[in-house]
Amino acid sequence: MDVTWRRRWLAGGLLLAMFGIGCNPLTSVYFLMVGVDPKVAPEFRLANQDKETRVLVLAYTAPGGRTDAGGIERQLSKTLVGQIERPLKGNKEKIWIVPVHQVEKFKNNNPGWKQMSASEIGRAFDVDYVMDLEIVALALYEPDSHRSLFRGRCKIDMAVHDLHKPQEGPVCKPSFSTEYPKTRGPIPAADDNNVDKFRDQFINRIATDICWKFTAHLSQEEYKCD
Repeated sequence: MDVTWRRRWLAGGLLLAMFGIGCNPLTSVYFLMVGVDPKVAPEFRLANQDKETRVLVLAYTAPGGRTDAGGIERQLSKTLVGQIERPLKGNKEKIWIVPVHQVEKFKNNNPGWKQMSASEIGRAFDVDYVMDLEIVALALYEPDSHRSLFRGRCKIDMAVHDLHKPQEGPVCKPSFSTEYPKTRGPIPAADDNNVDKFRDQFINRIATDICWKFTAHLSQEEYKCD
């Protein structure tokens, strides 16, 4: 068998392996292409190459905001902090995030904190950036399903404030809205235990998508089934 036929057999085998992996064959393209960076750059990079970046995550429900679950702000904050911290070593980034319990303590000790600007709150923690997350709407159930089907929908108004340039306003205002799951369709809500499980999965999906806006991630992760 000559070299040309050997190459054709090899190419065919690689294609069969690629389509046999499942979920989405495009996932494997990144492993077959040589010299392609497998990471996707963020819309706005929080990390500073010269020093550690200090960040405050400030999540809250907008006035008149609609949510299906209480305490969602704290859960989203904790999950998002974990999502940002997880890839730091692999991305060679140095980011320190104010612990969520310190932020909650500040809110409890300052009943009028909602009347304060994000920059004012950020200065109290001596941070470089404030990630302002205003939850406009968050629903767990498919509309008109009488709470028998799960399909999460969320809209968050986001803004990142650079405390070294407070007079310039937000340095980044990415729009964010999502639904989960996107491709599988609604999930039957069988019992009360399913509510907590689905809520955790949905919040994890939201936190992951937000995290990707601020730190690099592997491109193949975008092709995983939801």
